Amino acid sequence: MLGLNSLALDERFLATGDEAGTAPDDRRFRPDVEGLRAVAVLLVVFYHADVPRVTGGFVGVDVFFVISGFVITGLLLRERGSTGRTSILNFYARRVRRILPAATLVIVVAVAASYLMLGYVSGNIVADDGRWAAVFLSNFHFESVGTNYFTSKLPPSPLQNFWSLSVEEQFYVVYPTLFLVMARMKGRLSLQAKVAIALVVVIIASYWFSVAQTASQPTAAYFSPFTRAWELALGALVAVGTPWLKRIPAQTAALFTWAGLAAIAVAAFTFTAQTPYPGSLVAIPVVGAALVIAGGVVAPRLGAEQLLRLGPFQWFGQRSYSLYLWHWPILIIAAEQAGKTTLPLRDNLGLILLAIVISMASYRLVENPIRHWRLPSRTTVAAGIATVVATVAILSLVIGVESAPDVASGIPAAPNVPALLREVAAAKSITTVPSATDPGLAQAAGDFGANDEKSSCAADLTQSTEQLCFLGDVHAHRLLIVYGDSHALMWLTAFASIASHAHMRLLVLGKPDCPASLITVSNPPGIGRAGGPYIACNNWHKWAVSTIDRLSPSILVISQDSTYVEPGSTEFTVSQWRNGLAELFKAAPPSTDKIFFGNIPWLSQSGPTCLSLHLDDVQACSTPVTQAYRPFDQTELSVAESFHVRYIDPTPWFCSNVCTAIVGPYEVYLDRFHVTAAYATYLQKVLGQALFSPTPTPTHFKLATATAVARPPNGATVSGHYWLNATAVLGASPVTRIDFQLSGGGLHNQSICVGSPSLVGSVCHWNTSDVANGRYTLRVVASDAAGQNFLSKSISFSVKNR
Repeated sequence: MLGLNSLALDERFLATGDEAGTAPDDRRFRPDVEGLRAVAVLLVVFYHADVPRVTGGFVGVDVFFVISGFVITGLLLRERGSTGRTSILNFYARRVRRILPAATLVIVVAVAASYLMLGYVSGNIVADDGRWAAVFLSNFHFESVGTNYFTSKLPPSPLQNFWSLSVEEQFYVVYPTLFLVMARMKGRLSLQAKVAIALVVVIIASYWFSVAQTASQPTAAYFSPFTRAWELALGALVAVGTPWLKRIPAQTAALFTWAGLAAIAVAAFTFTAQTPYPGSLVAIPVVGAALVIAGGVVAPRLGAEQLLRLGPFQWFGQRSYSLYLWHWPILIIAAEQAGKTTLPLRDNLGLILLAIVISMASYRLVENPIRHWRLPSRTTVAAGIATVVATVAILSLVIGVESAPDVASGIPAAPNVPALLREVAAAKSITTVPSATDPGLAQAAGDFGANDEKSSCAADLTQSTEQLCFLGDVHAHRLLIVYGDSHALMWLTAFASIASHAHMRLLVLGKPDCPASLITVSNPPGIGRAGGPYIACNNWHKWAVSTIDRLSPSILVISQDSTYVEPGSTEFTVSQWRNGLAELFKAAPPSTDKIFFGNIPWLSQSGPTCLSLHLDDVQACSTPVTQAYRPFDQTELSVAESFHVRYIDPTPWFCSNVCTAIVGPYEVYLDRFHVTAAYATYLQKVLGQALFSPTPTPTHFKLATATAVARPPNGATVSGHYWLNATAVLGASPVTRIDFQLSGGGLHNQSICVGSPSLVGSVCHWNTSDVANGRYTLRVVASDAAGQNFLSKSISFSVKNR
């Protein structure tokens, strides 16, 4: 083993024993590059901590890509210059020592913490994420998650930050071989010139692909190695261009560095989550980072290095890798344990301090010592492969153990409504999760009714038509069509059984993230431009309505979610939602018996996830029925009644005065607002009775015309401190409470104040600045002495504060 003095004489190494990550014509250590690492990691950390103004801090990842390409190419060039050869084995041995130990530690700790703090349902999901992260394929995994209807609505993974490591390592699967091919290619051109030409081709192709794919598939573009390759290649081009860059005048080089730093700052403080990214705008921080590094080759005294070489930048730059790995799982696990997507800034800053402390220990005890080991390259690579295999095997074993099904089976369907209501009423007394549930908690998230149908029979997020697949009694003449989004698809098993017993053919026309109502909604995650119109959904509407009209079913059942937003990501008004549903009813065949199947009530948190955390406190996962309605439930009932369409309200099948996650032995919800296939099947007789009953199904919520919001008026714009007013007359029963509930801006039936009696009704004082500017709906819930609740119609208004 070489001593430090010997290493210092080798042009490939610094006096500390670290390898020099610069080209042979450059300084062996670049304090500006080290400081730029600090800028990159702090931007990412501040962005994730929701530090005000740092709305585009995610560009720090792109700065890392440029730095990585520069450093790795410098290592390859110095090795080639010192030894006359390029060892692929040595290259991967360096990557193993540098990347794998700290990454594996974070994966294992994050998975263990998830099981411990978030329950085994979330733990299994994170463990699966860990398997993909361990083999450096997490970017493809998270791309799939982000474009899947159900998983895209889950909280972010504690290991989601590993996507960028995966992109880097995928680039480095190809790049050393490309470098070696260029080095061995005969010709007059120097090695730097040949590599530069190859890199320019990569830059042009990858940047073009980034622009094109971001416009059509933004989620795929964000995680793709093909859209990000040009960023690493540009850093590499700076390294191979060092001999030419040294000819730049010092003053010009200084301007480059400051201009580059300014470009990064502009992106970090002006980009937002709505910025189409990476797209074309990614060039701003990427070219900015390249300018900082390129200008620093000349080491100008007046350049940005004078700032970046300061102690704090150097300190954070050294620990940037560890801090990048640790901060995200710490922030996410803490937020999810609190039942939130993010915590207040003060809490986040405390968690960042914790991440810095853990990063210091990780850097000192794991990252720094192991990367200085001088084991033979073959041994190092073998140890790395063994570590990856062991990590995947252990996580797979843990998932298998934690997913062992405890499933109750063979339970008959609920025979009738009274029997079911007794089960639902008894559910609020359940304290402990049954030893066997159907489905098991670990399987509940995947227990979706439409899974029983072939994938070709359902339109995905990008499709506007589907193959017509008939279920039930496929030889029957009468036809039952169920039309809607995932809230129609989730009942497929129940409708299939009903159709068989009723001797009807069944056709389910369902498209996730696309309501049945003829209304234009905003693009779902991963489809088209964020906030843009969902064109595939509009086209689906045309095809579905045409199909329904052509087939003229005996019965048409319509069901849909109502939490959509219009293009621009603003909330729909009551009138907009009313008109969209009315247009659908007008378009349906006149001779068809039309039924609107209302929304199931909405839990305040995911049923399986909550139950896995509260195995001995089931009611911690329950939601009061008055807080479980969707924003437009009453609007849909009103429209249905005006068109003489039968309305089925499933709320009594889920809730008494509270909505529970467990009813009998059944896990009712697969998330917050989708029923499990098992419980849907249990309800098949009750649903069938409701479908074919000659009398209307009673609704669980009461539309009391004497209960109304008096102030603000519908369509108003309010600001500052505002007096709310409501009226309620409940017949002979005295009003005991008036609760004002707000929806919109991420709130759902959120109580904002309780009214006090006055001569003009029930009033309360509300500070509108407690919520963000935007459009909201307001309703009141009036309670009587018997504990019955009466809901007013919702009114729509806007908050606009300076």
